[in-house]
Amino acid sequence: TGMDWLGKGRLAVCTWPGEVYLLDGLLGEKEPVTFNRLAKGLNEPMGLIVKDDRLYVSQKQELTEIAFDEKDRRTEFMRVSADWGYSGHYNAFSYGPVLDRDGRFVLANAGHSGRWDMKFMGWAIRQGSNETMEGIASGFREPNGIGAFGPEQDIFVTDNQGHWTAVCKLNHLRFGKYFGRPSATPDPKNLYKGRSIFTPPAIWFPYTLARSISGMAEIQDDRFGPFKGQLLVGDFQNALLTRVFLEKINGEYQGAVFPFLNGFRSGVNRLIFGSDGRLYVGGLQRTWASIAPDAASLERVAFNGNTPFSILKVEAKPYGILLTFTEPVDASVADPESFVISQFRYSYRPDYGSP
Repeated sequence: TGMDWLGKGRLAVCTWPGEVYLLDGLLGEKEPVTFNRLAKGLNEPMGLIVKDDRLYVSQKQELTEIAFDEKDRRTEFMRVSADWGYSGHYNAFSYGPVLDRDGRFVLANAGHSGRWDMKFMGWAIRQGSNETMEGIASGFREPNGIGAFGPEQDIFVTDNQGHWTAVCKLNHLRFGKYFGRPSATPDPKNLYKGRSIFTPPAIWFPYTLARSISGMAEIQDDRFGPFKGQLLVGDFQNALLTRVFLEKINGEYQGAVFPFLNGFRSGVNRLIFGSDGRLYVGGLQRTWASIAPDAASLERVAFNGNTPFSILKVEAKPYGILLTFTEPVDASVADPESFVISQFRYSYRPDYGSP
């Protein structure tokens, strides 16, 4: 449920049952992979990040700092903040953390298991002072993915289909926005019954492709093929990766989503690139269902050097849609009769999902 690198070649991992492990030997080809359990008994953590050689883990009820001394075999826990409501509901997860441009922790809380009087349920929140948190934006249902993207480190949050949420989506996080799912205080109580409008996402994920969208990772160099500067986003239920191209038009993100890679051993949940240019994929099955066979997995994906023939990006232009491919194409392909295009919309409603 969370992964980050601690020094060179050491991966810190947290798991749904509440354990934290340190894994060594992942970047080598010959040495064995070893792991040591650093902690247990945490409350279903959904994310982990390393900052200043310390681990920070998002439990359901709090953000926790973990400091450790391996020589003395000592591990210390300190609460960073618990400034949000916790109902005890099985789905009351807190996702993250990630760091904003100023180095402050940002989390996203599940909303569909909350109540209006449970503070910050359905909100993205940012670290304040004296263990407080401040609200950034509301309207999240099950935001099982939060990450930074691009040179300006804009924060994106995924969300999953359900009530008030037509299909899975990728949202660009900004202050004061409302992303669709009625959320807890400090949103006004009269709005907990729903609103007529919401901030649209950068990406809608077609339901036939992705049904339980999860974590993300930006491709930051050329060692992973021709897709530098694009985003990989996992899907838990279908155990696959999607590829997302994003463009920013007049300050607003939009883009296109493509199937990328499937066949993972467990439900794809967390993604991180290593210093070796390879992608590490953390998967599991627990409460949520996946088509994959294994209860949990840690898998590594490397580019084999063979550039796939694919649409690289889709850009909106004043004269139409511009498609760029990964390989040269014959000019005759530009005939409009070579393409099939459909257009549709989703319904915004309190019912589960949308036609």
